[in-house]
Amino acid sequence: MPEKLPATAATEWRAHWTVVLAAAAGVSLSAVSVSSLGVMMEPIEQEFGWSRTQISLGTSLVSFMAVLLATAVGLAIDRLGARFVGIVAAALMCAGVSLMSAVAGELWQWWSLWLVVGLAASAMPTVWLLPVTSLFQSGRGLAVAITLCGSGISTSLIPIVANALLAEYGWRGAYLGLGAIWAAVVLPLVLLFFRSAPKAPVAPSRTAGEALEPMAPLPGLTAREGFASPKFYKLALAAFLSMSAGVALILNLVPVLRYTGLTPANAAAVAGVIGLATIVGRIAGGWLMDRMSAGTIAALSSAGAIALPALLLIAPGSVMAATAGVAIYGLLGGAKVPAVAYLASRHFGARAFGTLYGATNTAIALGVGLGPLAANYVYDLTKSYTPVMWTAVPFLAIAALLYLSLGPYPDFTKQEAAA
Repeated sequence: MPEKLPATAATEWRAHWTVVLAAAAGVSLSAVSVSSLGVMMEPIEQEFGWSRTQISLGTSLVSFMAVLLATAVGLAIDRLGARFVGIVAAALMCAGVSLMSAVAGELWQWWSLWLVVGLAASAMPTVWLLPVTSLFQSGRGLAVAITLCGSGISTSLIPIVANALLAEYGWRGAYLGLGAIWAAVVLPLVLLFFRSAPKAPVAPSRTAGEALEPMAPLPGLTAREGFASPKFYKLALAAFLSMSAGVALILNLVPVLRYTGLTPANAAAVAGVIGLATIVGRIAGGWLMDRMSAGTIAALSSAGAIALPALLLIAPGSVMAATAGVAIYGLLGGAKVPAVAYLASRHFGARAFGTLYGATNTAIALGVGLGPLAANYVYDLTKSYTPVMWTAVPFLAIAALLYLSLGPYPDFTKQEAAA
């Protein structure tokens, strides 16, 4: 009988592109609450008299919820299936955003709704990536990258949509509209096309006339083996360092650019470069991950991201230098998040991917939560973002070395055959 060959990337895409579409739509939800806050902050501040620190604490609550719950949610995904958890998380996220329109002026109400958003966010992006990483082998890097582009697309769209809704209906109507719009787009796609990773995924045969045959489940580490592996801690630490340093600058990008001497209009224009550059970087990085080591790509991404703080420190007030730094960060840094997911899938396998990547995502969430918080605390003390930019440089350099230290991917198939 003719030998069955692995499915090509093109074959995988023909069979499973709808799963990637639904997963990317799900990933887009993770940016709805955070990306809209900048638009809503001033009218909320004016209506309730809350400080901006009190208002923005909500985003930190989301990150800390992810830190607390990511591993537990990963276990739930492995046991209950990605489809069930994904549908619940998507519905909860849309409901939490819409309910922000009903806040009556009490801070505890505001923060409570951010906890609801955080509960939904704790499943993301793990829940959307598990089926993608299981269904794609040859084209996994590009599939993961395109899935994660969902957040880049929504990051670009949400401020525009939120601002239009705000001008027409006020901040309450804007929150209600955002939740409704994303529910109308995402929930049908998830319900129609998103499915849990099969226990025995089907591998299309490349031999003409042959019937499709089931593949054996992708081998990998158990949760216990993964948590005992030094690679897990290297990857988690690298993700924490690179994310905390990068997000500390990116989430405060307009204030940082204003501090370096750019006008408000120039700062906003330069900040707008990050969304498009990130999308391009993610797709290019995903394509490259199917052709070279994702550890090398992640290392280059972190090392290249040093260009942003370096150029801002070397040429403060220069629009050209700031634009170059932001563009380089987006193009190279855009590959970082899919690279971490890809590295987790290759070094840990699919057996306990939800649990192990969920735990790795805890480190990412901790970096996302602590980085901006620490940056603003330093600014409140010193009235300067210069210490933050200097601190980002060694964080990113150490992360690059940790990514390189992960080494080659293990071959779980051979290991299990030998056992």
